[in-house]
Amino acid sequence: MDTSDIKLREIYILRDLSEYFRLREMLDEILSSYNVKSSLEILKKIERGELPEHPTYEDYLEAKSLEEDLKLLRESLKKQFEELI
Repeated sequence: MDTSDIKLREIYILRDLSEYFRLREMLDEILSSYNVKSSLEILKKIERGELPEHPTYEDYLEAKSLEEDLKLLRESLKKQFEELI
């Protein structure tokens, strides 16, 4: 792997890390507003009647989507680091 390839891979890693932290911050805002640690906890609170269905369910869906996006980014970053090293 030549130097230009390495630099390009580093740029992609930095881009993905930046996106990861941006999405993580968005997720943390949603979760902290309901005092929970995961989207599933939001759903459980809705089901138990501890939280109103609207607009909480929309926040649950957004949190779930963010969790899935973060998982994909973690997998991608892991692969990128492995290829770089």
